[in-house]
Amino acid sequence: HTPKSMAHWWVSRGPPEAPAPPYGPTLALQRSIFALDLEMTLDYSQVTSVYGGPIMCFDRDHTEDPRDCTSNELSQPGFIGDTMKLVAMYIDESKDTRCTYNNTKGYFTVAEVFEAIVGFERINRPKTADCHHIFFEGLGRSIFDKEAFAISWGS
Repeated sequence: HTPKSMAHWWVSRGPPEAPAPPYGPTLALQRSIFALDLEMTLDYSQVTSVYGGPIMCFDRDHTEDPRDCTSNELSQPGFIGDTMKLVAMYIDESKDTRCTYNNTKGYFTVAEVFEAIVGFERINRPKTADCHHIFFEGLGRSIFDKEAFAISWGS
């Protein structure tokens, strides 16, 4: 049973800050967004180049428009773990993309996560003709590999 005042706080302010997860994306990453800039063939049949747009941040409760992230925000832990596995799975398994990124400090900064995502998409996007889903929406556990994360893209 949630007290009425707590329920009001939740609706008006969002959930309270939670501790960092033992492994995976952090709240700092969840408050960050960016878009891919893709170059396509003239007939739009294949992605030829992938670039990452500027990383934008939301305030804590997402009530303001996104703004340029500060250097402090970009240096916050964005993913907890010595290893970050990213996957994209397709019906045609020959198109699957799997990349593993490693570090020695126990986490990846927000900037390092986005750098890894852009590098991953430089490998993955040329296998597809997907030029519409370019807005980063987050990382979620892969349903096919419980140690890996899939990137969610919106259009």
